[in-house]
Amino acid sequence: MKLKQSFYAIVILALFSLLVGCHLNSSKSAKYDETKDSNYYLSQVDTSSGSAKIDWQLLAIRALINENKLSQANKLLSQLPANLNAEQQKDQLLSQGEIAIRKGQPFNLSQLTIEKLNDSQAYRYYSIKLALDRKSKKLNEQAYDYLSLQKFAPEKLKKQILNNTWNFFSKLSTNQLSKISVPENDLTLKGWIDLSYTYQRNNIKAPVQDGDSPEVLEAKNTNRKNQLKRAILDWAAKYPNHPAQDIVAIITGEQTLAVDNVNSKKVALLLPLNGSSRIFGNTIRQGYVDAVKFYPQEPQQNVIVLDTTSVPMDNLIQQAQEQNVDLIVGPLLKSEVSKIKQLAPNIPVLALNKVDDGTVSANKMCFFALSPEDEAKDAADHIFAQNKQKPLLVIPQNDLGRRVAQSFAKQWSQISNGSQAYVQYVGNLNTLRANINHSSGISLTGSPIVFNSDDGSASMASNGSSSGFDAIYIYASYDELTLIKPMLDMGAGKTVGNGSSPIALYSSSKSHVANASNDFYYDMNQTEYSDIPLIINSSEKTTAVIPSNIQKDYSLTRLYAMGIDAWRLANRFNQLDSYQPNFLDGMTGKLSTSNQCEVTRTLAWQQYAYVTSQSSSEQNEN
Repeated sequence: MKLKQSFYAIVILALFSLLVGCHLNSSKSAKYDETKDSNYYLSQVDTSSGSAKIDWQLLAIRALINENKLSQANKLLSQLPANLNAEQQKDQLLSQGEIAIRKGQPFNLSQLTIEKLNDSQAYRYYSIKLALDRKSKKLNEQAYDYLSLQKFAPEKLKKQILNNTWNFFSKLSTNQLSKISVPENDLTLKGWIDLSYTYQRNNIKAPVQDGDSPEVLEAKNTNRKNQLKRAILDWAAKYPNHPAQDIVAIITGEQTLAVDNVNSKKVALLLPLNGSSRIFGNTIRQGYVDAVKFYPQEPQQNVIVLDTTSVPMDNLIQQAQEQNVDLIVGPLLKSEVSKIKQLAPNIPVLALNKVDDGTVSANKMCFFALSPEDEAKDAADHIFAQNKQKPLLVIPQNDLGRRVAQSFAKQWSQISNGSQAYVQYVGNLNTLRANINHSSGISLTGSPIVFNSDDGSASMASNGSSSGFDAIYIYASYDELTLIKPMLDMGAGKTVGNGSSPIALYSSSKSHVANASNDFYYDMNQTEYSDIPLIINSSEKTTAVIPSNIQKDYSLTRLYAMGIDAWRLANRFNQLDSYQPNFLDGMTGKLSTSNQCEVTRTLAWQQYAYVTSQSSSEQNEN
């Protein structure tokens, strides 16, 4: 009897061990989690064997591709065994396709059969197909690719895909829209095209006339917005079940993000208040403190200010934790942002700079910066929206200039279906002065900006140049621009960008200063420039609040505006997710959040106007 009981105990114990073992194995099953970085998946590879190891390898490859570590991903692909099962083969091919499109190489998508893919694989499939169709400039295929991506996108990406779809259709001309074939029963595609037609017909700015007062300009803008809203709502009534119903408020410009449902947040503001960066930190702090004067209807915050130049970052985090802080705003300097990201405090963070290290933060961390790269992307969008086809960038040859050129070119390629942007790098201020003294102009030629196939970085092609540009974007300081503009005129043998020229001229906020000379306005007449709304749309009411020393220096005004917007973002931080387009009309621009909760800005655009009776005026919003 005892022997029988022992036998049953052994059997039960064996079954229990088997069940526990199965549970443990299943809990560690290979499944892609985008919050994990490649190091996590590589560590799983090292501790696995057999088919499970292959699954982890494929996930590690996918993470490496997302981090743009293509050489490492390729190496790991080459280490896969030949005897993969059917699912593993599909993932292998998808990874090969993702690497190919990132390198700008061809890929035979017919190796995969869409009917045999699960939803996650189908989403990757159509992402590859969209990139290939975009490169081939197949508009009809791209339209259907976007619809397929909407169908298979994971829940957390559906909003982003929806907005990307609208971005695609809204940028097409009426001629391009007419060439898309629409089956009679495809109401989704038909709805997108009708929405784009409706938007384009009703979003035309009223002509600006000399002498228009700010009140007249505001009235014209209000009428345009109301007309657009009525037209979009008529469209919405016609297509009640269309997926674009979710972004009607974005298209009409009505979407806003209300403040968080809390009485008063306790915020630690981390800024450099001493040393070489103290003027930046103190100006942002002043804007943060003054924000409630601009927006008294929003809840006040309990703010403690901590100096990042006083003690190490881990000590500052400890101070914030001891004071039961709800949110950290800052730090400002890139090195400090990298450090706090690495430390990953249990307090959420709104960093006042951006870092691109390919890692995902372990806590909730958003990034808000006055980034030249973001300004360049906004310039590409603005110039493309004016139906320009071939832009030339004229930029000083330094690290910042190269980053700006890369950012502009990537955005231009995306919105123009693969068209190239061109660049001509110029020397520093001393070189420009020497050249203009020798009557040496800048020729209107440029080399295409090409992208490194391995890491996605951009460079100027070493051979070949082009001409025939219809737009020139200059990213330069005020002193540099005062030399570049007349040198462009010399190179062209005529005035460039004065309204009568076929070439439109655009400049950045970097060259927009508070006390420009009369000669500058004469040379830059009709040139469009970008800047923050607090500067371009200033009024007596806002000017009265801004400290006088900050008003006189636009670079400080921008930092002051950043402090105001950081305060408003802190009031809405709990609602920020990975993709929130145009959720706030800020002092630094119209704010959106993109991947990894990075806050981006759409700037205001205006034209320089030379008026003989008023030598230093800026009028006529474009």
